[in-house]
Amino acid sequence: MCDSTDVDKAIMAPSVKTTKKKQVPDDYFVMGESAEQILRKLNKKIKKDYQDVGKNFAKEARKAHKGKRDQKFYGRPSKEETNKLLDEGIDLFAVPDYKDN
Repeated sequence: MCDSTDVDKAIMAPSVKTTKKKQVPDDYFVMGESAEQILRKLNKKIKKDYQDVGKNFAKEARKAHKGKRDQKFYGRPSKEETNKLLDEGIDLFAVPDYKDN
């Protein structure tokens, strides 16, 4: 027991939940100029050899997933449609659209 009357309450730091710094993916990297060349070639190949189904991408992706059509198509699903397709286990790959300036 202490007879002291000089007791102060210390300021405590609140418990703050911190998030980890975003990790760089384990993917590999290439130099930017090389990436531009690769994206340019990839975009030309897709637009030449694949069918543009536009906003019907989700519908066509479900058909392809069930084996009812080939997978040689591309389009622009909404973010909501993309999330639904991924939730259904349909494997997708977003290809960055590269435009020459």
